[in-house]
Amino acid sequence: MSGTRTPTRSALARFVPFHFRDPLGLARRLLRSGSPEARFAMASAALGPFLAPLDLLLAVAERRRLARAVSPRLPLLFVMGPPRSGTTLVTLSLIRCLPVTYLNNLTALFPRAPITANLLFGRPIRHEGVTLANYYGRTRGVSGPNDSLHLWDRWLGQDRTQIPEQIEAEAGAQLVRFFAAFEAAFGGPLIAKNNSLNGCARLVGALLPTAHFLCLRREPLWLAQSLLEARRHIHGDPEVSYGIDDPARPEGLDPIADVVRQVQFHAALAARQRTALGERFQELRYEVFCEDPAGVIAHVARDVLGLSCDPDDVRAALPPLAVARRRTLSLEDFGRLERAVADSFPEGS
Repeated sequence: MSGTRTPTRSALARFVPFHFRDPLGLARRLLRSGSPEARFAMASAALGPFLAPLDLLLAVAERRRLARAVSPRLPLLFVMGPPRSGTTLVTLSLIRCLPVTYLNNLTALFPRAPITANLLFGRPIRHEGVTLANYYGRTRGVSGPNDSLHLWDRWLGQDRTQIPEQIEAEAGAQLVRFFAAFEAAFGGPLIAKNNSLNGCARLVGALLPTAHFLCLRREPLWLAQSLLEARRHIHGDPEVSYGIDDPARPEGLDPIADVVRQVQFHAALAARQRTALGERFQELRYEVFCEDPAGVIAHVARDVLGLSCDPDDVRAALPPLAVARRRTLSLEDFGRLERAVADSFPEGS
């Protein structure tokens, strides 16, 4: 339950998502984490309201830019999947290694005029500064890639816990014009990440014919554990879902049973998008990517984005990555989780 929406919370929604129950508790946990990416996220949240007057001023030019846009012609690649499935790792790796454009942290500081702000402040879309370091999807620096969920809120709705069944005509037109204007401003194929697309990629794909969707999968046991840890760390409550969840799930379900159910729900969502999108939808196992990131990146470059890419060059910059399979729960809870996953996924992932 998200509570009453006050004017203050509405103003801060693009910096602190409205569905977060305990933003002050989250701030304390972020500070304790010691993560530079977490500190940058907090600094951005604090700075955003002070930049609002300039953002409003730049929005005039932004509206003109959007009015001239028609539709994107180059490939768009949206990385999606359940939260904690490796979507950030894959997105950062692709952006780091390929000549693509992407949405950055500056968009969160200027949500009304992200394209104009990027053009005005030195075009800070720079690949050399992109690393794999992140904190629950957050990066640091204005050039760091950003999910830009505040932009998606315009088109998909502001309640990020809900899965839209349709995109209103005007919102859909705005979505198309934005990506067309972004392409006109910066050129090149675009890569963006949004885990919420696991529930509605088919709607976006219907509006953007050049869009492709890369959906991450992860072994259910480790995905479930990571989701449970995210619930505790981000929300401070293992009973509060991290990311979209089944709106029909029973109340008061044990957190371990509930998180396994969430993993099942995301698998069903992905299957629905795959059926609707056909060859524009591809699945990627997180474990496979970690074993051979260069091979995956070369495939995406060649077969999805139409770019040339030498796997050996990528391999030199990005060797195989360690697969995260470390137990973080107590032995008792981990044993319960293993049994729940085995019952729900009898044939593995």
